[in-house]
This record gives sequence, C-alpha cells and structure tokens, in this order.
Amino acid sequence: MSYVWTQRQLEEYRRYYDNIRTHHSYSYVNFSTTAEFVRSVLPPCLDVPDQPKVTIGFLSFMEWIHGVSNRPGRDRAAIVGVNAMYNGVEGSYYLTVLETEEVNIVTGREFWGMPKKQGFIDYFEDGNGFHGFAGRKSHDLILLDAKLGEEQGGTEEAPEYYFDMRCGFEVNGRSIRNPELVIFKNSTQTNRFRPFVSADLALKGSPFDPGVGTVPVGEFLDGGHLGGETSYIVEQVVDLSKDGVDYAPYLMGRLYDDWPDVRR
Repeated sequence: MSYVWTQRQLEEYRRYYDNIRTHHSYSYVNFSTTAEFVRSVLPPCLDVPDQPKVTIGFLSFMEWIHGVSNRPGRDRAAIVGVNAMYNGVEGSYYLTVLETEEVNIVTGREFWGMPKKQGFIDYFEDGNGFHGFAGRKSHDLILLDAKLGEEQGGTEEAPEYYFDMRCGFEVNGRSIRNPELVIFKNSTQTNRFRPFVSADLALKGSPFDPGVGTVPVGEFLDGGHLGGETSYIVEQVVDLSKDGVDYAPYLMGRLYDDWPDVRR
C-alpha cells in the first residue's frame, strides 16, 4: 500500500536484520591515547581499559542476506572510535561515523543510536601504501597515510564487541527517555590481510565537527588492510533509565552538529 506497509512488509523488513552480513574492504589503525580523554567521552556505564586507544577505520562494503546482496552498489564509511569496557568485556565505542549511503545512515541512527553523518570518504592502496581521506561539509576531518607490509593471508572468524547508546527524544529535544546501551557481538572472517608497518594520521576538527580535532593521538600501535565478511548480532540491550545519569550530553554530542548560537 502507498505509504502504509502491510503486515507482510513489516515482517520481511524486521527479519532483514536477523541475518545480516557485510562483505567488505576494511583498513584501520590503532594509536595510543590518554585515559583522561577516553574517560571524558565515554558514558558512565562504560569503563576505561588499561591501555586506551583510538581507532580510525575506512570501510567499503555491501550488505548480504542469505548469500545475496540486498541492493546494487556499495557503501563507504569512516570511523573514529575508542576502546571501552563493559562488565569485563572490551569493545569499541564510536565517536564519529561518516557514511555515504542515506538509508544506512538513517537506520543506523534510528535503530541503534549510531553517530552516523553523511560525508565524503575515499581511499586507495597502490601496493606499497594506503591513503585515506574523509570529511563532510567541505572540511577534511581524517587524513591517513600508511605503509603496507607483506601479505599474510586470512584468519578464522573471530568475535569483537561494539557498544552504542540509543534513546527516545522528547519534542524539540528538551529531554531524552528510555536510554539504552546496545551491545553488538560481531564475528569477522578475514580472507586476506596486509599489516600496516607505519602510519601518519591527521585528525582535524571543523565548525560542525570540532570533536574530531580534540582526540589525542599518541604512538602508532598497529593496523592493517583487509578483505572479509562480518556478521552483526545484537547480544544485549541494557536499560540505563534507572541509574540516575543524564545521558543526553553523550548522545547529542555525537549525533548532532555543533551549531553556534546566533543569538549571542
């Protein structure tokens, strides 16, 4: 029906996320950062790991369901994240996610609270090095150059965790309701892998995304350029509404642009 889905359409769409898997090219670097910075950006429900790090990633992917791509074309994304702990489990917490595909941006924000914004992402590797560029609204935010090591082949599927927050908003964003911590347990199969042996990273803020330029970047830890597949499973959703914390600053500070108050 026009503008109103049937029950069958609803059920088919909801089942879509029960068995979703991406086929992708993914390149990442890990740098050390400060515990003080990680504590300042993590919500109180998450703890700072013993070895805090910032992760930068560039990703080009297609979503597959039951072995078939859900639509033609690919999406591209770039991420800035830190590591975090929840009940003794270490995972990633994204601060900025830039993406090119509108549908994935909308569903990521509305369903799981991911801090996705539309931007430009481009990268390439020439056999010796990797070069990545990402930004939005005519501002460069992430510039990465890395030297590639020797091909190391693939690996078996390995689990990794990712934390995000979601909530409902009152009219005009005056307050939030029902904050939740969403815990993903992702399983990645790496089909090919080349490590990065060195990397140069520049994170730049902009009038709209000033936070990117505030991330302390320490020494290069590791990284790589890989091709593989990942399954995404929501393992747990934690109710945060009764712990007495106002999570609005942690949600809105990642989801929305930093608009200047023109009334001042």
